[in-house]
Amino acid sequence: MAFWMMGSFTPKGQFPYMILPATAYDQRGRSGRGYTQGRFRGANLVYGEAEYRFPISKCSGVLGGVLFLNATTADNEFQSLNLFESIRPGYGLGLRIMVDKNSRTNLAIDIGFGEKTAGFYLAASESF
Repeated sequence: MAFWMMGSFTPKGQFPYMILPATAYDQRGRSGRGYTQGRFRGANLVYGEAEYRFPISKCSGVLGGVLFLNATTADNEFQSLNLFESIRPGYGLGLRIMVDKNSRTNLAIDIGFGEKTAGFYLAASESF
């Protein structure tokens, strides 16, 4: 079982829209699985995720599975929406293929679902 949480907050003032914190703008682009990149954006954003990993091939350890659940909240000045007033969940499942046992590098293949949306994700490393 693994957990991670991220918060991004901006000081008071006006910022260009594209510079505001958004989903999948983290270092590895892994937040907000189930939604498109930048789907949730605001001066303040909080994201949390829980992931359960389990082995599929117990002997070799090459194949593994994952189930995940996440939630995102962001404020929106134009809709008079404060942080934590609207929380959007996402969930999904995935497959992990061990590419290198020494460095524990996995090929991650995930499918995520959100509110009226879905996404397919490929990655060559793990976030945690």
